[in-house]
Amino acid sequence: MLKEPLFHFLILGLLIYGGYAWLHRGDAPDEEQTIRVGPGELGWLRTSFETRWQRGPTPAELQGLVDEYVRETVLYREALTMGLDQNDIIVRRRLAQKLEFLIEDLAEVSTPTDEELEAYFEAHRASYREPDRITFSHVFLDPDRRGEAALEDASEIRATLEAQADPTQGVSDFGDPFMLQSYYPERTEAEIAKLFGRDFGARIAELGEGRWHGPVLSGYGVHLVYVHEIQSFPQPTFGDFREQVKDDWTAAKRQELNDEYVTRLLEKYEVVIEEPAEGQISVEGEASP
Repeated sequence: MLKEPLFHFLILGLLIYGGYAWLHRGDAPDEEQTIRVGPGELGWLRTSFETRWQRGPTPAELQGLVDEYVRETVLYREALTMGLDQNDIIVRRRLAQKLEFLIEDLAEVSTPTDEELEAYFEAHRASYREPDRITFSHVFLDPDRRGEAALEDASEIRATLEAQADPTQGVSDFGDPFMLQSYYPERTEAEIAKLFGRDFGARIAELGEGRWHGPVLSGYGVHLVYVHEIQSFPQPTFGDFREQVKDDWTAAKRQELNDEYVTRLLEKYEVVIEEPAEGQISVEGEASP
């Protein structure tokens, strides 16, 4: 074979091809080093611009959008190359959130029947009821000023207020200075709780109208409370809230499907918790051994 001209031709051809490939090894574009801005990317950039500004971009604006897209892509790829996405809680949460949005978009929720909506309404009737609105006045006693005498002073002031012809006359003249108001019209329990604390809000909601109560404690100190009026609203009916119930039912159903999907994903994994803290650590409601 060494004497065959064809063999010599093949060897020479291989040498020429190999030498050419070696000399031009950097000429071929590396796909990983290529940033493509095709019709799909351009369409997305135009649509995003139109959604925000309610008009199409000018050629200069479109070029600016392309430049920003390329810049962002370069930074993104280099960040991945450097491993900046690893052990980053913000990246983890963003990716998890993006998958949840994708699950919600893909989840097909059937149209609910009236029976299903009525059952949901009955199970959540309290959330559709307008909360009571409470109008009250209060007298504040500062424990930092009065010390252990605060409760005894509260009883004496209450007796004085109750003896007046108008129980709330000159209410601001009693007690100690308070940074907030002494009179609150038509506040819900939740609104009162934001101002004075949860326990105070719950206590106010239990008090009767037309008389002084107390002492009632809050995070600020000691209060005497006079409830002027409690405005109650009738029980809600399904007909008044049908559309809202439908929206709430759909949202709850999507969340249910989302939870089911995550549960199925968890079945693919073995959860190992090393060196647990004292007591039991649970995953998705199940205690670890």
